[in-house]
Amino acid sequence: MANMKDIAEKTGLSLATISRAFNNVDKVSPKTRNLVLKAAKELNFRPNKMASSLRSGKSQTIGIVVPVIDRQVFSASIRRMEEVLRDAGYNIIICQTHESYVKELDVLENLQQLKVDGVIISVSKETQEGKHLQKLADSGTSVVLFDRTVELHDINSVVINNFQGAYLATQHLMEQGCRHIIHLGGNETVSIFKDRRRGFETALKENGDNLLTGVTIPFDDGQPDGIEALQDMLLAVDRPDGILAHGDISALVAMGIIRKMKLRIPNDIAIVGFGESTFCPYVEPSLSSINQCNEDVGKLAAEIMLKELQEKQKENLVFTQQVLQPKLMPRASSLRKT
Repeated sequence: MANMKDIAEKTGLSLATISRAFNNVDKVSPKTRNLVLKAAKELNFRPNKMASSLRSGKSQTIGIVVPVIDRQVFSASIRRMEEVLRDAGYNIIICQTHESYVKELDVLENLQQLKVDGVIISVSKETQEGKHLQKLADSGTSVVLFDRTVELHDINSVVINNFQGAYLATQHLMEQGCRHIIHLGGNETVSIFKDRRRGFETALKENGDNLLTGVTIPFDDGQPDGIEALQDMLLAVDRPDGILAHGDISALVAMGIIRKMKLRIPNDIAIVGFGESTFCPYVEPSLSSINQCNEDVGKLAAEIMLKELQEKQKENLVFTQQVLQPKLMPRASSLRKT
């Protein structure tokens, strides 16, 4: 198997120059780098990334940590992160916490032992504070939060305006003639679900004179208590005529319950989800939803990570929270007026 000495003999360059060429050091001219890469290809040589990492102290690897990977909010974000990071020469390691704070701690410790250059993370439902993340950042590992965050100083984050998303959806339901709207709320240990409830309640208060009622019930993707509470409300004389779900999966669960009770969507009950999942246009009726810009969030989080890694060398870091604005995607499940 060819090694760097073979490339040195073939090109007449020093081992130091060849090493700099593989590590994209600015001192190496494009002509020299191309000469090295051409020789490496002819000799079927591949640089040992592990050895290079040990020498440089940089792994060229970013850890991406999410609660679960099978939700579009995370899978779509990861897809864009990978594109941006790989184009910049970084590998990625994807980890799941399964909504566990303990597993989150374990995952971050493992990534630190692997000497990743940075971590992009959306925290678990059980994560209430960020001391572990601050400790990781203070150790020299770059950290960027996305989607779900915790209160921290000196750590960048990318989120959407969850308050505005719920506000837009509730306004839309009122514009469609709904006067008894309920919110199927998420787990409020997570800040994004608190913000969605606040957006829902604010929209109701601003138009309260025309509404019979508005209420939030806990509805964590089909847990028995939430299903029973929704069924009881649908059986009541003053049943709801509009529903804002905290997520698209919860909206699907609600749609199934509504159909089983022989009620019509949207004529009897209009419904809006949250997340703009890929299935929204294809269910029957097609599901109105809030587009939370998952790919844009992932792209921006990766770009911020790259900038932070570059700026860290210059000690010129500026930490911010980037807030993207969601969009309402109205479809048949809520459109009563055309």
